Amino acid sequence: MRKPAVFLFGLMLTLSAFSQTLNVNQGNVTYAYPAAAVGNALVNGNMLTIGKKSFDVNAVRSIVIDDANIESNSVAVVYDNASAHVVIAGGIAHLIDVKVRGAHVTVLQSAETVDEITYKLSGSSADGSLYMDGSLKATFVFDGLTLTNPDSCAVNIQDGKRINIVLKEGKVNSLTDGIRGANDGSDAHKACFYVDGHVEFRGAGSLIINGKVNHGFSSDEYCQLKAGTGTITVASAPNDGFHIGQYFLASGGTVNITSQGDGIDVGKKKNPSTVDNGKMFINAGKFVIRAEGKASKGIKCDDAMEINGGELDITCTGDAIYDAGTNDMSSASVMKCDGKFTMTAGIVKALATGKGGRLLNAVGNVVINGGKFSGASCGSMYVNDSQNDSKGHGIKTDANIIIAGGEVYVAASEDEGRAFKTDYALNINGGTVMGIGGKKSTPSTSSLQKSVLYPKKGSSDIVIKNGQTVAYDGVIFTVPTQYTNKDAKIVVSCAGL
Repeated sequence: MRKPAVFLFGLMLTLSAFSQTLNVNQGNVTYAYPAAAVGNALVNGNMLTIGKKSFDVNAVRSIVIDDANIESNSVAVVYDNASAHVVIAGGIAHLIDVKVRGAHVTVLQSAETVDEITYKLSGSSADGSLYMDGSLKATFVFDGLTLTNPDSCAVNIQDGKRINIVLKEGKVNSLTDGIRGANDGSDAHKACFYVDGHVEFRGAGSLIINGKVNHGFSSDEYCQLKAGTGTITVASAPNDGFHIGQYFLASGGTVNITSQGDGIDVGKKKNPSTVDNGKMFINAGKFVIRAEGKASKGIKCDDAMEINGGELDITCTGDAIYDAGTNDMSSASVMKCDGKFTMTAGIVKALATGKGGRLLNAVGNVVINGGKFSGASCGSMYVNDSQNDSKGHGIKTDANIIIAGGEVYVAASEDEGRAFKTDYALNINGGTVMGIGGKKSTPSTSSLQKSVLYPKKGSSDIVIKNGQTVAYDGVIFTVPTQYTNKDAKIVVSCAGL
């Protein structure tokens, strides 16, 4: 018992003289104590106590003094091929329980934690992961992290609180998941990058997500992209690129998604009083999304959708599908919302190439007051064996369509598609509008701005070829190269018509 005490006394003298850091190493985990924070270290039998943390002396590999500096309330995880090393700030040593198996790191954060902890992740491993469980908000800094987990999620945060994800400027991060063998069907593997909590992305770095099993990124509650967020790329996802459980708010960032399911899917929490439940807000940022699966949606939400800025370039390539069991027809749609759709600013470029694909499918009113919405539904009508069909409409809703400003250029399928499809009012009250379809779209007589329909009575059919520029009454629309129409019906509206 005397040797550890004498050794520690010598270390304390050294710390006092040079104001350095005491590192207590237990294999893959090191606890770093600044000299000023060590205080009285006690030895009782085989137990060494520093601050509020007790160590079994037999488990201590080394005690080293150096001039390394670790920030208070921080945990650093460094991956190095088949191993990982964790450094924990001494002040929170008693609050963090860490286990390291190869390069698979499990962090359990005590419920007694009262100050936010920052986790800094760096390094690379082809067989590693991070699992964290806690009950207080936390920050995760991605500082050049490349992580592949062949067995499950690459990063799995089971916290339930606000989680900051900081992409360090100038650093590229990459996450890849997998199932080595058969999928065990566990609820834990919802995504390559999964967070049970509220997620806020920030930082000017980049993150690449390679989803191999389910969603690319998923959060059980809201997800925000803060102004200044860098680039997030979901390079692949068998299901959704982003799967969000409450609401999605974009105030910046660049998002690139390739998915077999929906590009961004926002669901609802069971509690109906949840704030902004099921809603999507795009206020800024750039989104390039390609949804390739059958009946997949580029962006989708279970309530209202607002486009107030930003740039969206979305392509859906899948066909519609029919479910005989539920008698439900589901179309591949560039944008879908089960509530009101509002656009006040921004740019939307939409393309649907599959059978029965649509540009915008809404349940509530569609209100366009500004911005530029352009696109085409190029596929033929989808008809299943039961003669149920999905037509390639442009903008379709179960309520009213109201265009009061901005620019709207929509080309619907030549196979019975309508540029604007509603059984209620199509009011064009302002803006610059051209709608092309296989069938005509007639504005309501209550519209405040004049419209003209083409071809006029007695005129020949209008034929539109791939990439053609169509011009009527000073309104010009160059259709995508995938679009053709042998008998186009056109509606045009603009100020001064």
